[in-house]
Amino acid sequence: MRAPVPGWLSGLIERFRQRNLSAAEKTLNAYDRGVREVERGSYAAAIRHFTEALSAAPESNKLYHHRADAFALNDRHREAIIDYDVAVRLAPGYPDTYLDRGNSRYALGDLVDAIKDFSEAIRLKPNWGEAYANRAVAYAERGDQDKSERDAATARTLGVGEIRLEEMLSAARSNLEPEAT
Repeated sequence: MRAPVPGWLSGLIERFRQRNLSAAEKTLNAYDRGVREVERGSYAAAIRHFTEALSAAPESNKLYHHRADAFALNDRHREAIIDYDVAVRLAPGYPDTYLDRGNSRYALGDLVDAIKDFSEAIRLKPNWGEAYANRAVAYAERGDQDKSERDAATARTLGVGEIRLEEMLSAARSNLEPEAT
């Protein structure tokens, strides 16, 4: 049985291996490390790895989207929105970015823009139950029950679970914005 390699030596070996990799391989490795850190719940470390990958591939909407997700998971929604904005500019036809940016906007209380993002996700992917559910919740929180109920019904027909949807809608209704007069 081999003795474990001390952490400092392991790091030195990894840096030596990285030295001999192509730029594309280094970028892919940084991306992979970022994904692993997200899976571990180490969002700050994931952000560092995605930032490293972006320095070599600044036109990658996927990298911006992943770093934005890590920001959002770390409750850094303003920074997430900045990266989602870049990802949208690089790949405007990718519906996931609109949904995720909408979620960050919702988390910040920006219901109007969250609804716009959920609507764009639906336009790009019309059978996406999650987008209808999220928009239903935002409408409910704004007090627009007709639109909320319509979207909730569509979400249900598209397979969104009834119990979870009702929990989300109930929470949103308890946070109702005061109606404009």
